[in-house]
Amino acid sequence: MFLSIAAVVSGWLLWRTFRARGGASLFSPRKHWSLLLARPMADAMEIEGFYSPACDPFTEQARTTLRAALLYQAGIRSNFNDEAVRKHFSATLEQQWYSLDLQALTAEDEPRAAMAFACARVAFLVRCALLMRWLEPELAWRVLLLNAQRAQDCFDSWADFGSAYKLGREQWVATFRVDSLGEAFHEQHLRQLLAAGSGAWADIHWQTPAALNPVLAE
Repeated sequence: MFLSIAAVVSGWLLWRTFRARGGASLFSPRKHWSLLLARPMADAMEIEGFYSPACDPFTEQARTTLRAALLYQAGIRSNFNDEAVRKHFSATLEQQWYSLDLQALTAEDEPRAAMAFACARVAFLVRCALLMRWLEPELAWRVLLLNAQRAQDCFDSWADFGSAYKLGREQWVATFRVDSLGEAFHEQHLRQLLAAGSGAWADIHWQTPAALNPVLAE
């Protein structure tokens, strides 16, 4: 199946928006879009260079600060060394990424909210794992793009996704589940991300060419 005209135009408009904002050094629009899902978490953790190809790898301070929390989210033992972590990700990530943060839902959890929270956390985890040099770029981007496609399939817009993420985090911490990689996300934060002309999500088209339509998008 060939890309539709609407998808091609959407991708071109997305790229034009990035270039207009001085994004010449950014990843491709599709890859950058996949990272924007993690914006609330990247802002909370103040991750420098999260969206920049030049940020490779993390500094030693960042590795020390994030290591334990990233391993906890991924379900990896904290005493694993980097080589053991790499082997674990290589063997399991592609088969299990879609269930991360969704494997222990409670009966009271609202499913769409849980999905938004999971999409954001997967984007953050995988990008950080890449910067920790725990993942090969090809595998990392394959998962990031598929996670982006999942978000687009489940939500209608950045506003819809952001509202669901807000509720998802609230219900996550309300039952004493740990979120050491984020902080409270209020309506004000969402409005800032959506503010025309200045917000990170403003003017960014929600729908972009599908991750695997007909080949892996970049």
